[in-house]
Amino acid sequence: MIVLKIENVKEFMSQLFMGDMFDRFHVSSCDVTTFVTFQAAGKLHPEWFDSDERPGDKSGLAVWQQLKPMIFSIIKGKKTPGKMRIDFCHYMENGDCGSLRVQYENEELLLFTGYMQKEFSLSKEKEMQWDENCLSFIRKKEIASTQLS
Repeated sequence: MIVLKIENVKEFMSQLFMGDMFDRFHVSSCDVTTFVTFQAAGKLHPEWFDSDERPGDKSGLAVWQQLKPMIFSIIKGKKTPGKMRIDFCHYMENGDCGSLRVQYENEELLLFTGYMQKEFSLSKEKEMQWDENCLSFIRKKEIASTQLS
């Protein structure tokens, strides 16, 4: 696990909500606190969709592109949210799951990486590879950050 402090919160939020940076990422959960706390579980309900609209994705989770307009409508305005947490995840072919948490609180924006293996292993190789992939992604998108751990 690594923790990154994002240096330019406004720029990152612009990319998160106005750009397509995270559009293909699955969302396991999202919490936004304004005058109340809004919570969204990323689990899709396939029965809600018409048969021709059903997502072909096997994860059963919404992608950020689907949730982004609704979450943005909650936070847009003159006041910034008190808190915001978005948990992105990526399921690997082997059943493992990598995660990236975006957490905003007290005017500070942090990114946390995580990795869960389907089967127990003492090896941290896959976790370290996921962390490095996340760092490469952030660098490629030219997001200024400081690694805290």
